Order: sequence, then structure tokens, then C-alpha cells
Amino acid sequence: MTDVDQPMLQAIRASRARSRAWRLQGAWLTVALAVVALAFYLTYQFVEPAPPRAMTITTGSESGAYYQTALAYQRALAREGVTLHIETSPGSIENLRRLRDPDSDVDVAFVQGGTATERESDTLVGLASVYFEPVWLFTPDARPVNFLHALHGTRLDIGAEGSGTRAVALQLLAKNGVGLDDITPVTIDQPLETALAAGQLDGAFRVGSAEAPALQSLLRNPAVRTTPLRRAPAYARHFPFLEALTLYAGSLSFEGNLPRENIPLVAPAATLVARDSLHPALIQLLMHVVVSEHGQGSLLADSDTFPSTRWLDFPVQPDAERYLQNGPPFLQRYLPFWVANLLDRMKIMLVPLIALMIPMSRLLPPTYRWRMRRRIYQWYDEVQLIDTAAEDPARPWSFAQCHQAIDEIENEIRRVDVPLSFYHELYTLRQHIDLLRNQLRARAHSAPVTRPSD
Repeated sequence: MTDVDQPMLQAIRASRARSRAWRLQGAWLTVALAVVALAFYLTYQFVEPAPPRAMTITTGSESGAYYQTALAYQRALAREGVTLHIETSPGSIENLRRLRDPDSDVDVAFVQGGTATERESDTLVGLASVYFEPVWLFTPDARPVNFLHALHGTRLDIGAEGSGTRAVALQLLAKNGVGLDDITPVTIDQPLETALAAGQLDGAFRVGSAEAPALQSLLRNPAVRTTPLRRAPAYARHFPFLEALTLYAGSLSFEGNLPRENIPLVAPAATLVARDSLHPALIQLLMHVVVSEHGQGSLLADSDTFPSTRWLDFPVQPDAERYLQNGPPFLQRYLPFWVANLLDRMKIMLVPLIALMIPMSRLLPPTYRWRMRRRIYQWYDEVQLIDTAAEDPARPWSFAQCHQAIDEIENEIRRVDVPLSFYHELYTLRQHIDLLRNQLRARAHSAPVTRPSD
């Protein structure tokens, strides 16, 4: 091939390179992906942070029902990958103080109903009431008490400072005309049964679940009398946080007939109170545990009584209320907690995705057709160059040279990969190439092309 041929072949190859410029659309794709990534990043700023893997609850003493209930919560939460730290305390009043203390790390607390005094402009929310904890008055069996006004001038254990027991005992006594100055408060450091039997006490108030081991021991002790509060309905009328209940004869032991008679009682509810800053996902998980632990009923409550939003001293936390009304969120019914929480937090990411999908759903079909046809139509540039070069009087090509260029194009076209629906356009291109070859052959026979000498 002469030097004259070489520039023309280079022109065709350059045209071929230009016709394949669609590969540079990778830059356009990169820009599009960058825009999508930016949209997701900006949207992610509005995604709620992941819930912490630990929280802290404050209870009562280790011998009380609050602590034992918290241990059950701890085991259940551990199965979901959340660590529950337990702090003991003297009782409900101290628990509320810790919740309100900004320097405290307490997130949730057990609080006896009726002990909250500061409710306005508070940062605390109620999660649920979980069980009744009756007010018990224990006296020596040899010294029964019929009414609380008979406790005037006696030695009483009314609970520790900061406890819910002390708060409700003083209210009940005051309603019967017995003030703190009318009794001798006694704090014991030995088992209550021993102090009562030894005559060190005339009576003791306790507040707690009938299932609590310490109370079970007192209720079963023949030397200790459980004083029935015969005016329980009246107390419940005067104190809205109290509920009138009955511990039925034989409830503790049918064989031993314990108790021997029906015992009227009044009971506040044990409630769960939290800071309003507690992560909503942890509240939902805690409510799942609460429903599992307290939904079966007890000696003093039917199975549908707890957990409940009744008997709460604080506004109900909205997520807790929704859980109690509607059950767990949809995703948490079928997925592990952390997976469901991740998907729930990421739902806002659907906003940019939907915003992108609407225009893309309209652009993608024509873009796809354009890309497929471009694989075919790009060769028409080269076919036109060959046709033009053959007619150029300044630098005409010979039929052999045109034929060689056409063969190169045809060989590459055979390697073009398009879907079956575009094959008719591919074969139309090959027909046009054959048409050009026949035209060049006709020109060569009618007016042979001569080439200038070097």
C-alpha cells in the first residue's frame, strides 16, 4: 500500500475512534453516581442515630421485687444484644432523683405509683405500669390491728427515707389521723419476722409484689399477722393511685390454706419511668420485654391487666403507648431487632431513591434504545467516509483499497453484540455496506479510478 493510502486509512481509524466516544460516557455515569451519593449523604444527616448497646435501670434493694424484675429484663435484653446495668437504691423517691439528675447515667427506673410530686415541666415520661405492689401491714400475730388509727403511739417500721413504702405509709396514716410525731419510727437491721416476734416492733409497712420472696416468707409465717385493710375501697377513692384488691384465701397455698381468709388490700402499681431522651428503639425493645414478662397475670391481676398505661404519674411516652396498643412494629415481627431497627431508620433514604427513580424510569428506556442503536449507527460514519473518499477527485481511492476498508468494518460488525430485538437494524447496516460495495464495483467498471504517481 502506497503512502497516499496510509493517510486515508488513518482517517478511517480516527473516525472509528471518534465513533466509539460513547465509552467516554463513563464520565457521565460517574457524575450521575456522585450526584446520587451526595443525595444519599445529605439524606443520611436526617437519619436517627443508632440506639446505644447499653442502658441503666435503678431499682430497689437486692431483696426486693424491683431488683428481681430487673434481673429478668437483663437476661431478656442480653439475648437482643443490649446490656442492662442495674443500680440498687433505697426506693422510688431516690430513683426519681437519679432520673432527674443530669449527672446520673440512669435511663430507666422503677417507681411506685403515687410517689411523684414534681410533674410540671418535667423531663420524665411514663412507659408502663407493670404489676400491683400492695401495701402490707404486718403485726405480731398476738397483737392484731383492725384499723390504722389504732397504730397511734406504736413502734412502726415505715420504710427507709427515699422509699415508696415510707411515702404511701405516711399518707395512709395521715388519713387516719396518725402523723409522724404520733409514732416511733424504727429501723431494723435484722429479719422482720425476728423483730416482730421479739417485741421490737408493733408493726411494719411493706410495699411489694405478693410473689416477692421476702414477702412470701412473711405471708407464710404463722407468727406474723397480715392485717387486712377492710376499708380498702375507701382508700382507693381518696387516693387515685391506689387500687382496691383482694388476696383470696388459699392463694398462696391450697394445702395449707394460706392465707386463711380473704385479705382486702390497697395497691399502687409498679411503674417504669424513663428520661424523655431515651432512644425510641430501646423503648420499643424494652416494651417487648415488659409485655413478655408481665402479660401472664398474677395472684392479684388478670392476664390482660398489665402492662398498662393506667396508674402512671407521668405523660405516656408515645412509642411505648403505640407498642401497647398495636404491638411491635411491622419489621420487628419478622426480623431481629437490630436488623429491623436499621431498616426502620433507613426508610428516609427512600426519599432520594424515589426522587431519582421517577425521572430515571422515563429516561432509562429511551437511553437503552439509544445505546443499543449507537453500537450499530456508529459504523455509518465510516461507511460515509469510504463513500466520500472514493469520489474525492483530489485523493481518489482504488476499488481494492475501498474493498479492504469495507472488509475491516464488516469484520468488526460481526463482533457487535446487541439484543435480538435490534438485529434487524444490524442486518440493515450490513445490507447498506453490500450496497456500497456494489456501487463501488459498478463505478470501477464504468470509470476506473487512476491514482497519481508518487
